Parts: sequence; C-alpha cells; structure tokens
Amino acid sequence: MKFVFKAGILAAVFATAISALSVALLSAAVPPHPDTVAPGIFDIVRTALLLCPITAVSCGSYGFLAGLAGSALLNFRRRRIRSVTRLLVEAGIAGLIFGFLFPFFDRFVGQSYLNGGQMLFCAPVGALCALLCGVVLRRRFLAPLDLTQAPA
Repeated sequence: MKFVFKAGILAAVFATAISALSVALLSAAVPPHPDTVAPGIFDIVRTALLLCPITAVSCGSYGFLAGLAGSALLNFRRRRIRSVTRLLVEAGIAGLIFGFLFPFFDRFVGQSYLNGGQMLFCAPVGALCALLCGVVLRRRFLAPLDLTQAPA
C-alpha cells in the first residue's frame, strides 16, 4: 500500500510540471506583437519553472488526489493486470476520466480560471500523467505470475 502513496506524490509532480509546461508552451505559441521577439527555449523553460508553484496549488493537489484514487483502483484490479499494455490502458482510461473531472474540482475549490478550450485540454493531460505514472511504477502494479495453477 505504500506505493499507492508514492503514486499519488508522483502524479502530483507530473500534474504540476506538465501543467506549467503546457501553459508556458501555449503562451509561447501566441503570435507576438510586431515590436517584440518570440520567446526562445530558455524563456519557455524559465516560465515553466516560475509557473510550477502556481500550478502546484490546484493541479498538484488534484494530481495527488487523483493519483491516490487511480493507484488504489489499479491496486484493487492488480490480479487481472498481467501485462504492461493492460496496465497502461487501464491507467490511461483512469487518467482520462480523472482529467475530465479536474474542472469540477477546480470550480469546487474556487480557483476556476479555465475557459472552454482549456477544459478540453485537462483530460489528455490527466491521461498523460497517468501513463507516465504507470510507466514509472509498472513493476509495482504487475501481479506476479502464479505458476502453480494450471490454466483453465
């Protein structure tokens, strides 16, 4: 059960970092004014690092809660998960669902700054965070093969 808590922390870190990087990349994609210069890679990375404390408040806290719930669900289904592919598919589906629910959490805690386009972006980011957690913690979730039982 200790790895469920580790998965929650890892999901919070991924949610914070990916959200900050997404905001930095999306803001850099906006065409600059004619008198300004487009941001470079150093500017984007610096902006993402400066955004991490801001995204940690809503995205990181929700990532932690979703990581706890998702890893507990995968731990409950552990006997049925025999391959990395199945683990990643189930983690991706859970992440997609939890990502879709993020705007409701954001509205509930009273920090909703999301518009319609950004709300659609939450589900793929949730799936990406879940897939990354599944890849990193795959050995913890895969059930060992029981060779003592004959196939049915």
